[in-house]
Amino acid sequence: MSAIEIKNVVKNYPNFTLGPISMTVEQGEFFGIFGPPSTGKTSILKLILGLLKPDEGEVYLSGRDAVEMGVAERDISMVFQNLALFPHMNGRENIIFPLKERGVSEAEISKQLDFVSGVLHVSHILDKNPAQMSGGERQRIALGRAFAATSRAMLLDEPIAALDARLREEMRVELKRLQRENNQTFVYVSHDEEEVMAVSDRVAVVADGKIAQIGTPDDVYSRPNSMAVAEVIGSPPMNFFQGKLSSDGLFFDGDKLSERFPFKDKTKAGGTATLGVRPEDIWLGAADDEFGLDLVINSVEPLGGYTILNAQIDEQIVKIRAPGQVDVPERSKQRVSFDQRRIHLFDEDGIRV
Repeated sequence: MSAIEIKNVVKNYPNFTLGPISMTVEQGEFFGIFGPPSTGKTSILKLILGLLKPDEGEVYLSGRDAVEMGVAERDISMVFQNLALFPHMNGRENIIFPLKERGVSEAEISKQLDFVSGVLHVSHILDKNPAQMSGGERQRIALGRAFAATSRAMLLDEPIAALDARLREEMRVELKRLQRENNQTFVYVSHDEEEVMAVSDRVAVVADGKIAQIGTPDDVYSRPNSMAVAEVIGSPPMNFFQGKLSSDGLFFDGDKLSERFPFKDKTKAGGTATLGVRPEDIWLGAADDEFGLDLVINSVEPLGGYTILNAQIDEQIVKIRAPGQVDVPERSKQRVSFDQRRIHLFDEDGIRV
């Protein structure tokens, strides 16, 4: 039985409509929700928690209709983006508050407090009030409160955004480990693609108030079902080249690509299409008989394990992600080829062909 099921849910705002949203989160799954800011990710969590009531559609928790259930009945924990700590309580009191409300024994409270304090490294700030804590410390206390209150599911809204980069990486590992060890259901929202892809079993990509695609991290990265998904998944983002389809293949305007790209579906002839290539699937150097293009390198960004090359062809910017350190002079002309096993083609409506 699914832990959470949302069916055709719509929530109307004055200048924005969320939905219709349909998605299923399985018991014990780490489910990620990713998308640019202000696309409705937090609203989906609030609909699950019960802080928002849908204008249309249904929400089910473990098979039960939850639309008329109160927040307390739903037995769900949530870490809010704004943290929502009690300002008059210290860190210890904030963490154990839900346990005290449930009448948990002092021995169990002490055990849970020791557990989350060790995992989240907050033992030294338990006596501080939120006003005395840094943003990262407040975030860890909020996480600790959610972990301490073992519940049906845990909703995490940008839970580690305020932490520094090294601690974020550490916390990603710990979140995944805790979720696995406790077989707990997590719904994790972030606008940080790397964060969501690293921890999630499946990811829902949200764009313009709708779910554009649901799949494993590899699915949404390697086989995006639309340009909308391809544009937001990947760093740097996918390169796009617009062209026209004929019975012989895909042709491009001007001198962007040196020759036609072979395309065998003759039923699409006469329409337009967009070729998508990820930066890491563009290779420096190409033989004369290979499908490729000539471009000019505008700038080079050496980033340790890889190098980003910002190139230009006509008026279009092309991003290339080369492994390791690459010695390519700026303003030099380079011929590149594509990994033809990993190219993407989208029709005139932006849908994957």
